[in-house]
Amino acid sequence: MPEAFPRILVVDDEADQLALVRGWYTHQPFTILEAGDGLEALRVAAKQPPEIILLDMNMPGLDGLETLRRLKADPTLGSVPVIFVSARRDIDTKKDAFAAGCDDYVVKPYDFEELDARVRAMLQKRELYLEVARKNRELEDEKRHLVELSIVDEKTGLANYRQFHSKLHDEWLRAERYQNPLSLIMLDLDDFKRLNDTLGHPAGDRALREVATLVAGAARATDLAARFGGEEFILLLPQTESSMAARVAERVLSAVRQHVFLAEDHPTSLTLSAGVATYPSSPSIDSPDDLVKSADDAMYRAKASGKNRVVVQSSSAPGSQADPVRR
Repeated sequence: MPEAFPRILVVDDEADQLALVRGWYTHQPFTILEAGDGLEALRVAAKQPPEIILLDMNMPGLDGLETLRRLKADPTLGSVPVIFVSARRDIDTKKDAFAAGCDDYVVKPYDFEELDARVRAMLQKRELYLEVARKNRELEDEKRHLVELSIVDEKTGLANYRQFHSKLHDEWLRAERYQNPLSLIMLDLDDFKRLNDTLGHPAGDRALREVATLVAGAARATDLAARFGGEEFILLLPQTESSMAARVAERVLSAVRQHVFLAEDHPTSLTLSAGVATYPSSPSIDSPDDLVKSADDAMYRAKASGKNRVVVQSSSAPGSQADPVRR
């Protein structure tokens, strides 16, 4: 399919002027659009956005200046270069035209070769502008991709440890300031090494992705689900008491317990052990790291108590045992 010719919109209330421009560009690689007044110009431009506009200054109804202002205010037409074509030579008129956003100003009567040269030069500038804009979009897309890579765990698609740590710091400061509860759930797959040893690491990676989906699905919209490392996952629950955090943990464990992993090749069952810790329920939790350690300790107690269960860290003095095991 042949490439479309650049469209030039010629806006003039004098029919002979339209005919002259049309005649000049006959048999040249341009498509000429025409409008007899400002309102018609806006309608034509909206329907067939041009690459450049030749705009008369003095027209009945909507004059050239107001037409230009409306064109520049339109998000889809604001970047289209506009050359004013007018018999007015005074400096004030030219200043008003450039202040309104015109890109060039040609005085009538004009030499067609000069006008044509200005049109072509402006089209080249537009191509450069569009290329720069395209490059900028690519750079922005690449920037967003790099930011995503820096905060997302590549294997599971959950937040990575870096993003979790940043969010934990922010939520800790908010919890301290407003004395709101802040809970953590540490989750660890039970006997995951055995799965890797028997089915191989690719199968293990697939299972991790399935677990990640279940963890994220069981979490609430306000929670942050992250991969903590290896086969460990973590949930950050702002403004959440330990009892509610325990229910969320039970929901995650139940979802994993009922799921058939690697269903297409090696149907497998997996379970999780979970530990829950909440600030400010324990005097031993005095920092974000303390909160993580407390949840981690509770999770290891869940492991030691038989796995596939939730343990809530005790709210008593430092060094005390976790609350009774919850199944």
